[in-house]
Amino acid sequence: MVTLVLESGVQIGFRPVLPDDEPLVADAFRTASPETLLHRFFTPLREVPSSELRRLLSIDPARETCIVGELGAPVGRRIVCGARFVRLTDPSVAEIALTVHDDFQGRGVGTFLLRHLIQLGRADGIRTFVADILATNGPMLRVLQKLVPKRRVTFAGGVCHVEFDLAEAPAPIADVAGDR
Repeated sequence: MVTLVLESGVQIGFRPVLPDDEPLVADAFRTASPETLLHRFFTPLREVPSSELRRLLSIDPARETCIVGELGAPVGRRIVCGARFVRLTDPSVAEIALTVHDDFQGRGVGTFLLRHLIQLGRADGIRTFVADILATNGPMLRVLQKLVPKRRVTFAGGVCHVEFDLAEAPAPIADVAGDR
């Protein structure tokens, strides 16, 4: 497990998602803002249907990887972020998606999460990540701009399609501390 320690002392442990995480993931989505849900699912949602939750938690390890960031004691168990990649037709290319709960946005969690996902992708033989990001999701676009300046971006219908080679991405992470 990899851990991020925020300046506040809060620790977020990153680990693979488990089917038993459904109540924690449901709570994370239930308490997220409509904007955060829109940026993740590209459609206005009040809550994520249980069928969609089960699909998100049913991981085929040959095709995909999904990690979550969980708060530990003394705060109590709470999932505050998640990320995944899913291999496309070309198994060296994978689509990514990240979500950071509103309570933890702007504190470096998304940057850390993306760096960790890049590290996992490299270890799994992925050469290229692709992502579709709503043009209104400025924070995610800035994270990508900061971490991967040599990315390819196209824009259509309010969506930015981003591609980048993992060879152009930052070096692997280690346990780190601090808000960024």
